[in-house]
Formats: sequence, C-alpha cells, structure tokens
Amino acid sequence: MPDITDELKRCPFCDEEIRIKAMICKHCHQWMPGYTYESAIRDLVIQKQVTEMASTSLDEDMKTREGQLRFALGWAESDKTLSFKDFDLSAQDLKGIDLSGADLRGADLRESDLSGANLKEADLTKANLFRTNLRGANLRKTTIADAYMREVILEHADLSGSQLPRTNLRNAYMDHAILYRVDLEQANLRTVDLRYANLQESYLKETNFDGAKLEEINLTGALLIHTNFAHSDIEAHEYAPARIIEEITLPNGQKYSKPQ
Repeated sequence: MPDITDELKRCPFCDEEIRIKAMICKHCHQWMPGYTYESAIRDLVIQKQVTEMASTSLDEDMKTREGQLRFALGWAESDKTLSFKDFDLSAQDLKGIDLSGADLRGADLRESDLSGANLKEADLTKANLFRTNLRGANLRKTTIADAYMREVILEHADLSGSQLPRTNLRNAYMDHAILYRVDLEQANLRTVDLRYANLQESYLKETNFDGAKLEEINLTGALLIHTNFAHSDIEAHEYAPARIIEEITLPNGQKYSKPQ
C-alpha cells in the first residue's frame, strides 16, 4: 500500500504538483485552503506533543520485563536505534530471533533459548549467558568480551571472527562449533566440550583448556601463546598444525615449545 504522504495533488494557486499533505506550496509559497500560519503552528505543536507522549510511553514500557521482551521480538522490524543494554531477557523463548547488530552489553540472557538465533555482529560484552541455549546460532563477528558463559550451549554455532577475550566458558558445550579466527585470549575454557570444533587460525594467548574434551579439534594455523592444555585429552597430532609462539602446557603438565 503506497504511503499517503507520497501522493500528489495540484496546487490551486499555481497548478504545480505538491504532496497531498502539504500545508504550503513549495512552488508559490501560498497556504493551502483551510490553513493559516497560526493553524499550521497549532498542528505542529499537537504533533510534537503526541510524539513526546509516545516516546515517554515507550521509555516506561522498556523498564518492564514484558516490554523488553516485546521490543526484542520486534527488533527485526524496528529502526534498530534503541539499545538492549542491561535488559532482562533471562529464561525467555527466543528461538530463531533476529538480533543481528543489537547492543546487548550487560544483558541478562541466563537460561534463555536462543537456538538458531541470528546474533551476527551483536555486542554481548559483559552479558550473562549462563546456561543459555545458542545451539546452531549465528554469532559471526560478534563481540562477547568479558561475558559470563558457564555451561552455555554452543553446539554447531558459528562464531567465526568473533571476539571472546577473558570470557568465562567453563563447562560449555561447544562440540562441532565453528571458531575460525576467534580471539579467545585469557578465556576460561576449563572442562569445556570442544570435540570436532574448528579453531583454525584462532588466537589462544593464555587460554585455559584445563580438563577440556578436545577430540579431533582443528587447530590448524592457531596461535598458541602460553596456552594451557593440562588434564585435557588433546593429542600431539591435534596441536602440531598450530603455530606455537611461546611454550604451552601439555596434558601431563609438562611445558612444550615447538622445535625451531
């Protein structure tokens, strides 16, 4: 349906085309019949008051858990200028939701179902993702720095190009996850399940994989700098294709530097 504001009419004074809602002709500058300067000002004041009331109502709605959920569910159709910062979206059914590019810094997403969600290029810095279900989610180029992600479910999720420095991923389920060129500097991945995960060219400076399940992990081209694999099940053929810049800790606790 065409927007009525785009429809045209003829000016009764100069016969040029103008918008049907025009109060004054842009060609001859005559006021349209029924309009005066005073009536136009009155209408503009009323319009401003209505807009301000709607904005106030939206702000009040955003303070409620129900209002925050409604806004999240309508994100894909919104103008995407508002922020989800510090929103409480915990324990919500958000399967398949589109939150691409959203500002979710500090948001509470504990135990929410975001399986299959689109979070591409979103900002989840310092978000709470404890036990959040992100199975199969699109997290490409997402910022998840300093986030709390213990026991998060990231099976088959795509995190290519994402930033996860200092993130707590302890006990996370990440088998078959795609972590191509991911920054995991100083991240805590103790006892994480990363079987069959792709960490090609990832940045693993001081990353802690203590006790992790790393069967058939792909570390081709990954940068290992003081990376800790103590008590994990990683085998030599799995870390051999990586670039070991500084010594790493092997499953038996011994230090290992790649021969020059």
